[in-house]
Amino acid sequence: MLATNWLYYSPIYHQMPPLSPERNMDCYRLKFTAPFHVDSRGNAFYEESGSFIHSDTLSSAILATWALIWPEQMSQQAQTPSFRLSSAFPFYRDCSDRYYYFLPRPFRESVSPPDGWDMKNNKKIKKIQWLDVDQWRAFWTDNNWEYRINLKEDIQQGIFACRNKYLPEKLWLEEERPRLAIDRNDNQAAESQIFNFSRIWLDPNGGLYFLAVFDDEASRQQFETALRVLGDSGIGADRTSGNGCFTPSKGQIPELQLAEHGQAVALSLVNPAPSDCQTGWLEGSAYKLVSRGGWIGGSGIRKQRVRMFAEGSVFNQPLTGRMIDVSVDHLPHKVFRDGRGFFVKAG
Repeated sequence: MLATNWLYYSPIYHQMPPLSPERNMDCYRLKFTAPFHVDSRGNAFYEESGSFIHSDTLSSAILATWALIWPEQMSQQAQTPSFRLSSAFPFYRDCSDRYYYFLPRPFRESVSPPDGWDMKNNKKIKKIQWLDVDQWRAFWTDNNWEYRINLKEDIQQGIFACRNKYLPEKLWLEEERPRLAIDRNDNQAAESQIFNFSRIWLDPNGGLYFLAVFDDEASRQQFETALRVLGDSGIGADRTSGNGCFTPSKGQIPELQLAEHGQAVALSLVNPAPSDCQTGWLEGSAYKLVSRGGWIGGSGIRKQRVRMFAEGSVFNQPLTGRMIDVSVDHLPHKVFRDGRGFFVKAG
């Protein structure tokens, strides 16, 4: 159960209208030209990087770039952005030029294994993190998907459910490099402060993709401009060293439908608005909670931490979510974290 003080973590929030199925989705592929580091823990843990980019990180990076291009719009955009994003998930293009889009494995209650099931296979099942679109559909049409999938032919690299046997040995590699901490006060090397800095290298034929919806065509055009500029400047940590740079392009939209009502799966991080938290709203749901923190850019000040539903969380109705004010005292401007929901239909 969720504690009441978590549900109303911040008294200042900005609720957004729910997504409508009539709004068209766009798909954007990010072809990385350099490695990247994103702090999946939100506590400046440099020795480990996330392998995909959460929606709040992506939204924040876009808005920061937007502010550089159109500073006069930021008072409104920061509180009520004219776009809504999923997280950025892995994709791969094979030798026949077919794109495989991977989605986070949805959460759901486990079912009893069939007679004769080898319990040793449970460890392999638990390791599966990503499903391609075909496996995603199979997951929703078969309650026993976990026990019917071919563990030898349909599982690649231990974490991908995909029937393509020709995926590369690794879709990404994690590299660690030693770094020396520098004291901010005197710009000198801090004694005995050597640490490892982790970076993610994506396969040349792969990358990350995300889905987006916009309020209007003008917002779409401005967003794409900001995305191109962001690709040149980079996303994540250590951008001054050239990390996080990418080339964006429009991609074919996976066969998914936006959810307006009924069972829905989160493709973004979500922090529910008070209007989402009606009686029985968590009945029949399956979810994971993550804690998000981080630093306010250019200030050296930590953001307030927020708990959010993770990608792959499933609810009986899509949640609207909210923009959360995570500002701290003595800042000249407000700071928001994007907790709006991006939901697609389960199935």
